[in-house]
Amino acid sequence: MGEFATVLNCMDGRVQRQVADYLANSFEARYIDTITTAGTVRHLATDTDQTITLLANLAVSLDKHGSSQIAVVAHHDCAGNPIADNAQIEQLGEAIGRIRDNYPELEVIALWVDTNWAIERVG
Repeated sequence: MGEFATVLNCMDGRVQRQVADYLANSFEARYIDTITTAGTVRHLATDTDQTITLLANLAVSLDKHGSSQIAVVAHHDCAGNPIADNAQIEQLGEAIGRIRDNYPELEVIALWVDTNWAIERVG
């Protein structure tokens, strides 16, 4: 769709490559701006010390690179957000709700990376 897309992802290296490949195909983007921190969805679902930084970095990607598509990712066995998978998926829904509220004109999707490291679109 555009040259750039943006992903808000956990810093866990086990999910980086396959998410970037998935998004390059799904979004048909040449470049994927990747914004990471440990347990990203926790910070987007609630206000923490990292929330403002994540949203500020997202604004740079959108304003400077013109991304029109955003993915938010959560994964099983997250050391930065050590809660049950179903609770983390709930936070993922809250996180994309927050992003959609701030950027209603953009495509925002939620991705879950399961116990087999397979990617599932959940929102």
